[in-house]
Parts: sequence; structure tokens; C-alpha cells
Amino acid sequence: MYARTSSWTGTPEALERWAEQTAQTVAPMVAGLPGNAGAYFLIDREAGRALTLTLWQSQDAALASDAAAEKSRASTIAATGVELHDRGRWEVAARSETSAMQGS
Repeated sequence: MYARTSSWTGTPEALERWAEQTAQTVAPMVAGLPGNAGAYFLIDREAGRALTLTLWQSQDAALASDAAAEKSRASTIAATGVELHDRGRWEVAARSETSAMQGS
């Protein structure tokens, strides 16, 4: 399994727009991409930052989604006013799920 991250910063208003954009547009788009194994969209309002974490069934799936990710990042910046701070690619070394998470 592989992961992609995007770190964002912004004003409280921009981060609120980011949260709305993520829920309404980005999350459904990511869920529909081939090989997607889930996504998390995290926000720390007090620190003025947010994090996108997408999971991919294989490295090939992660790489194949790169163009969609770049387009989504650009659209998110334009629609919300957040700033893309950093992005990363990761191999998932281990994964743990609780029974509560498995049921949702």
C-alpha cells in the first residue's frame, strides 16, 4: 500500500473553505479513482493547517493518480485560498485498524 500527503496552511476562513471543498468535491473524486484505498482529510484550526492523506492499493495506482492529484490541488488552491505547503509520497510500512474503525 502507498500513500500521498499534501500539507496546507491558511487563514481560518480559507481553511473552512478547504474543509467544505474537501467534503463536497475532493473526497468523492478521490474515492472514484482506480486503486484508491481510502483517504483522510485532517484539519488543525488552531495551528492554521490541514493535511490530506490518500491511500493507494499499489505504487502503480498511486502514480497513475498523480495527474488527478495535481489538478485537484490547483483547484483547491483557487477555490479556497489555502497554500500548499508540502507534498509527499510514502510506502505504508504497517497499518492497524480497531474493530470500531472496521465497522464504519
